[in-house]
Amino acid sequence: MVKKGADMKNIISLSIAVLIANILMINAANANECWRIERQLRQAEYKLQQGGNQSYMKMWQQSRDHNAKELPKCLKRFGISDPSISVANGSGATNNQYYANEALVPINTNNPQLQQVIKTCNYWIQQHNQNASENNRVMRNTACENVNRMRRELSNNKPQEQFTPARTLKECAKPNNVFDNEVKECMQGLREPEWVAKKNI
Repeated sequence: MVKKGADMKNIISLSIAVLIANILMINAANANECWRIERQLRQAEYKLQQGGNQSYMKMWQQSRDHNAKELPKCLKRFGISDPSISVANGSGATNNQYYANEALVPINTNNPQLQQVIKTCNYWIQQHNQNASENNRVMRNTACENVNRMRRELSNNKPQEQFTPARTLKECAKPNNVFDNEVKECMQGLREPEWVAKKNI
């Protein structure tokens, strides 16, 4: 009798564990579906920032608009309220104010290009802090991801040397339009273009 009760208890415990595991798997799949839509939305926003010809811009605008409509529906359908994925309500603000008071990124670099990218990131942080709409959140995420990407690229590469031409490429060009370090040095005024004199002889 005791064994039967213990077996029943084990079966119930196992059933509950399986049920919880299934719920977690379903929730993870639902979150993945919404994350896929958000990723497509971010990609479209990024492509629009990069620019391009009219047909590509139209395609990315359509993708952005479609996914901007689908993401809130997906989140609402599955009841997801993950801080990384905001749920938009009818007023244009988000139910989740996780990013509403985000601090600005400090401009602690001498690189003018990186400074400009940080300023763009900070602009969208301010926009999102004032109005935590889905569009502002995506724009902020994209702009600030560009800061991180550029910082990684700068840390992985040696500093770019400044190239100030003293002569034109035409004055320094080698036969068959070869462009090498000697041509570069010639354009910088560090070397005389001896090969031009030989070519004219």
